[in-house]
Amino acid sequence: MATCKILFFLLALCIWCGNCDVFYKRVGDDVSMDCGVPPNSDIDWKFNNELILGIKGRSGTRRMGSSHITSKAKAYGDTLKVPRLETRDAGVYYCRQSGKQYTLYVVSVFAKPGPVLVQSSDAELHCDITGDTKKEVLWLKPPNDQKHNEKNQIIHLKSVTSEEAGQWTCQVNDELKLTVTLTVVGLQTKPVNVSEGDDIELPCSVPQSVSQRVVGGKWKADHLPTVSFPTLTNTEGKGLHWNGEDLSKVNFTTEQLSTNFAVTLKNVQSSDEGTFVCTVEFEGGASLSVETTLMVVSKPSGVPVESMLPLGDGHVATPSICGTADAPDPALLNLKELKRCVEEARAGPSEASSTVSSQDISSYSPDEPSPSQDTAFVQSSASGDDIESLERKKLNLQIKLLEIQNEYYAQKLKKIKE
Repeated sequence: MATCKILFFLLALCIWCGNCDVFYKRVGDDVSMDCGVPPNSDIDWKFNNELILGIKGRSGTRRMGSSHITSKAKAYGDTLKVPRLETRDAGVYYCRQSGKQYTLYVVSVFAKPGPVLVQSSDAELHCDITGDTKKEVLWLKPPNDQKHNEKNQIIHLKSVTSEEAGQWTCQVNDELKLTVTLTVVGLQTKPVNVSEGDDIELPCSVPQSVSQRVVGGKWKADHLPTVSFPTLTNTEGKGLHWNGEDLSKVNFTTEQLSTNFAVTLKNVQSSDEGTFVCTVEFEGGASLSVETTLMVVSKPSGVPVESMLPLGDGHVATPSICGTADAPDPALLNLKELKRCVEEARAGPSEASSTVSSQDISSYSPDEPSPSQDTAFVQSSASGDDIESLERKKLNLQIKLLEIQNEYYAQKLKKIKE
């Protein structure tokens, strides 16, 4: 308070005398001031009436003062240069011999709690002018430097969204503009698919470290009330970490966390399918939640897992007799191809039940008979025809089973999308 009164008094005296220059400089800038005396004159520079340094003109002898400016100030002739300005360097600089005074204001711009903000949290933008807290400034906001309606050095942003993200400018005067860039982030996740019996990671993360301190969080699934999920905890000793003891269904890292809050669901069953919610709580009361949808694909009886191939759109391809068919759309299971496949499985009792690959039918169009079809019944005996008839019935039943499976997957995917 005493320093402010001295600064105000010196500023008033400076203005009254009409021998005063005013500088607005940003933190980190340099400033140079001239005393305006003839060469070889004695010079005494003061800061807020405290000696910085004194120079004897003829001998060049220097007398160092007690001001904190003394350690970094440089004098060249009658010019005083103060580099790397800090907020505490704001005040009145005075050359005793000429009576010349300079008033320096040091400006800093920043965001509280920081430039990376959690969506829906509150923030403050500061354009602090040390030594002149009453001065109005012009705020320009993103995206196109539109004028903000407030002219205070501190403006308050409530429940920030992506609209507040971008570059904010504090214009002190025509020569001095300072900027601060805000980033507004939310939690990130994505839907996941898994085969029954497998483990799956449930993703939840923020794209980068945020300015708000994470103080807690959790996972939950309303359709799984008996499943124990870990809780997110931030302690002085361990930092941000998962806290939980039951690992029977949900696995998690014991390492310190930063931006990734994923957990792993173990031995997934069809009853686990549904919506999982990840919530992260931040200092100041803000919290974010994000939902991820888990789809569980059953493994058809007798079909090896490796034959269930993932498709690009997130569906799963189920096997057909002739190879892999693109389920769940039944139209893609071409019945003509399957019947040709049945015809080609006529070689004999030991071979009839073997699966024919899609390569076996790729060289012929669905409407053209294969070479083996042309000679199939010529080479068969009467007893062979009876065996082949039974094998065909067996294959037709398999076709029917696949059609039912295809319809099942189509209905299941339709329900999930709704």
